[in-house]
Amino acid sequence: MKFIPYGRQDVSREDIEAVVAVLKSDYLTQGPAIESFEKAVCLEAGASHAIACSNGTAALHLACLAADLQAGDMAVTSAITFVASANCARYVGAEVRFADIDPETLTISPLSCRRILEKAQSEGRPVKVVVTVDFAGHPCDMQAFAQLKKEFGFVWIQDACHSIGATWEDSQGIRWKVGEWPSPDMTVLSFHPVKHITTGEGGMILTHDDRLAHRLRLLRTHGITRDPAEFENKSEALAADGSVNPWYYEMQQLGFNYRLTDIQAALGESQLHRLAAGIVRRREIVAAYEARLGRHPHIAFPKVADGVWHAYHLAVALIDFDSAGKSRAAVMNHLREAGIGTQVHYIPVPLMPFYAAASDSADYPSALVYYRKALSLPCFPQLTDADVARICSVLEVALA
Repeated sequence: MKFIPYGRQDVSREDIEAVVAVLKSDYLTQGPAIESFEKAVCLEAGASHAIACSNGTAALHLACLAADLQAGDMAVTSAITFVASANCARYVGAEVRFADIDPETLTISPLSCRRILEKAQSEGRPVKVVVTVDFAGHPCDMQAFAQLKKEFGFVWIQDACHSIGATWEDSQGIRWKVGEWPSPDMTVLSFHPVKHITTGEGGMILTHDDRLAHRLRLLRTHGITRDPAEFENKSEALAADGSVNPWYYEMQQLGFNYRLTDIQAALGESQLHRLAAGIVRRREIVAAYEARLGRHPHIAFPKVADGVWHAYHLAVALIDFDSAGKSRAAVMNHLREAGIGTQVHYIPVPLMPFYAAASDSADYPSALVYYRKALSLPCFPQLTDADVARICSVLEVALA
């Protein structure tokens, strides 16, 4: 009996050949494969700039740095997300407030966020950055957050680590890709192995802002520039005849080594060719879960907002364990013993000991209700229809 994890990478022969080609080339890092991958993601997402980096968390950190978020500033993110969505603000010394989720789509609630923004403004400490979260592959309410940005003037970082390939429709009937609409200042992607495409570890920041793109590239690579047009110390940079000294470079800011390698970039660009087909298969898997398990008295599924093409990084089931008379741990252990892996996405971040002292559970009631019911079922393109049927059967028995 094969074990079915909740998520896994899919590496094809073409992926391996792309990586081997780089291994045989003159560059393993900081070579042409990175720029090629960035251009391919720009084309796929409809963005003006793409800055590849070592992982999604690094991408979020760079975005906060580029936003000039500092100690004493305030940031807001969702209570239901991976901890990196909040940690990126703490890395630069900022405070974090947690907004509740929309109980239907599970994405960050614009209404809850508005309350935090208004309270912070009334206290004379306006929120500087909002990190929205596209949970499970469902884009947040893009137009609502664009309106909030217009009213309150924060920098908008869209954590789209779950939603590459997703689309949404605005009030005019225009369909937008995640990363295409210019209202978010920066959009962050992740290429972890359980995501839609993988580079092993890796991330990317999309932006339509030339200034932000330049700052992100500088911060990604130690704060170093080799562009003669940007040199500040001309006397050191230039030889006596006015030519640029060939060894010269300048560190102009305190940056980081958050670079992706050519090896990883080659894998990512190869995987990108299968993105659309992979999302179609994920949608088929979730539709099969909903068709069968949606009839179960103790199981429900999140809603999808009108006009949204959900990318389904995760297949989240909402199970009323209390009414079923079963503990979540018992159900998960039953599934694991039958060779099926599940997970909980996520423990509310403000419940983590690091954040608990500075948060109030009354601020995120929907997140707590969700957390009591959440169970992520296996969802990745290699799952067969027989696998899905087996998962459903074992879950039904576990809840019987």
